Amino acid sequence: MRTPRRTTIALVSGVSAVAALTSCSSGAASPDTADEAAEQPSEAAVVEEPAAPEYADGTYTATGSYESPAGPETVGVSITLADGMVSAVEVTPEATNPASQKFQTQFASGVADVVVGQPIEGLTVDAVSGSSLTPEGFNAALVEIAADAHA
Repeated sequence: MRTPRRTTIALVSGVSAVAALTSCSSGAASPDTADEAAEQPSEAAVVEEPAAPEYADGTYTATGSYESPAGPETVGVSITLADGMVSAVEVTPEATNPASQKFQTQFASGVADVVVGQPIEGLTVDAVSGSSLTPEGFNAALVEIAADAHA
């Protein structure tokens, strides 16, 4: 009578092992899992629309001001935007002090390398070509331009 008992235990163990492996396989889904999978789209089915630009394309101008050791100064800034990215920049020195004029001219000659190709969103500029104060005026103009261009 030992043989039937061993056979029964072996059969029950085998069936339990098969049931456990079947429930763990990637191809089988429990009813709960199948319902959840039907409710959620597969990754391949998700199509994201490109985000609309937050800024209107075009050329915008503003004047930024800052305080230099010689007194208040201004700098003219013109930015062209395409899809929220800076595609062109022009800085017009407007300083009245000769030293400030020199720094603004140096800034104007190097700023395109820093900002063209960058998103207008959150753009700020530090010292460019040795001009440490002109960026303050440039950044003030950027804030105004970004506000004007914001769609």
